[in-house]
Amino acid sequence: MSSGTKDNIAVRVASEHPYIVTALASLIALVLTGGQLPQGNWIMWTVIAGLIVSLTAFAIFLHFKGKLTFNAKIVVIFAAGFALRLIYVLYTDIATRQNDVGVFEEGVYNYFHSGYILYVRDKMTLPAIDVSTAGQFYHPPFHYFVCAVFLKIYELFLGGDHNYEALQILTFCYAGISSVVTYRILKLFDLGENVLLPSALIVSFFPEFILLSGSINNDSLSVMLTFIALYLGIRWYKESSIKDLIISSSCAGLAMMTKLSAGLIAAPLAVLFIARFIKADGKGKAKTIGNAAIYSAIAIPLGLWFQLRNYFMFSVPLGYVLRSDNPYQDISRFSVTDRLFGLYPVPIEDFFMNLGSDGEQDYNTTIALIKSALFGEWNYRDSLVQSMTGYFLLWIFVALVILSLAGLVYTVVTMRKRKLAVSELSLAVLFVAELISYTAFALKYPHICSMNFRYTVPLLICGTYFAARLVSGRDKGVLLYKILSVAFALLTAAFYICLMTYVMGEVTVVDVTW
Repeated sequence: MSSGTKDNIAVRVASEHPYIVTALASLIALVLTGGQLPQGNWIMWTVIAGLIVSLTAFAIFLHFKGKLTFNAKIVVIFAAGFALRLIYVLYTDIATRQNDVGVFEEGVYNYFHSGYILYVRDKMTLPAIDVSTAGQFYHPPFHYFVCAVFLKIYELFLGGDHNYEALQILTFCYAGISSVVTYRILKLFDLGENVLLPSALIVSFFPEFILLSGSINNDSLSVMLTFIALYLGIRWYKESSIKDLIISSSCAGLAMMTKLSAGLIAAPLAVLFIARFIKADGKGKAKTIGNAAIYSAIAIPLGLWFQLRNYFMFSVPLGYVLRSDNPYQDISRFSVTDRLFGLYPVPIEDFFMNLGSDGEQDYNTTIALIKSALFGEWNYRDSLVQSMTGYFLLWIFVALVILSLAGLVYTVVTMRKRKLAVSELSLAVLFVAELISYTAFALKYPHICSMNFRYTVPLLICGTYFAARLVSGRDKGVLLYKILSVAFALLTAAFYICLMTYVMGEVTVVDVTW
């Protein structure tokens, strides 16, 4: 988000320092709210109204001052996305829409993410146990050490009290930075402002970022570090900055120290290194080898030491993943053909994820990927408002997915015509690597929870770019893209604001019959 001469000072600061602004705004939110406000309370509605009015007034002010520039529009879009994620965090507690978090209880170190965080906070070390017998403790520890240090510092100001809700401010900050980094990756390509604006809308309002902002497991930090590593990796390829190389490798290693699956970032980065090596002369080839050696020397030890520790101490396989023991989610009876190609209707009342407890199960990997990207693993079919807004949101997203897939084919076929061919190829490789990894994981661990979009969030970067590339230079295509992006943003905002009032109806749990 580069600055312009006509930009308002607030726009200029936000454009030039988006990460600092995001972090400071997150800190302010923590100080003012503690990370939580009563759901449905008049204070919460006042906050929502205040955010909407403030952003609208700011945009109108810039318009009449003649300063509603492209940069200003981008800042307003990301500020609106920030506000929406903040609203979600403030009405979502640490026991709602979480994945394997468990219950925070002082002195109790359960085998969920909560127990892991509390153990590290209290002991400031890792337990010397076989992690294959200790639930979520098999995850690398970076996220838990960050949370532990954060809680220790934060609780100094609470006089001995505890506020675990504050952890959501960390993940909220991570998700906000991830959305900005996604946009900055798109800016590295020669896309026009007419497609960058709708792309920014999709990225800023993307539901997975909303869900990640309130999810206090390790996903949000892993995503942020992965995105930064990719962004700086592409920038290194374009500008040969050793600073970018070192920060990218550090982020890649820390991403893997947060969640091992982040290692997939090696696929697009390998494309960049190989291309640089092929294009270079003798000295250039030696320099590229040196750069690759530096990258590996930083990223590999950071990313793999925890797995190596567990392997040598307890013989835990390097790629160990905890298997679900939930019989309702078991879909092992479906064939590979059914899992990949089996289609079933998505009626208006039943397009959220079906986790099996009510007798219905999602088993197709593509359908589950689309559903979970918008709604996570949760079902709101007993709410008319959520069902109606979610239903239209689903089909708008399907249209964007189709646009992205068509854009992938178009990009690959035409990339030689552009100077950005290598960078585009790296995104195509990332897209394929993520899909293969996601599919292999879903088939190897045949449970519904294994098909969640949170395992393959980098697809958002690729898909948004491919759609933008496809419509660039085509007036009708750009118009369609703008319409879809506006509808997507508005429906997402409606769905996740209305979700504050949602009260789950009675759930009928059926016996497992498969």
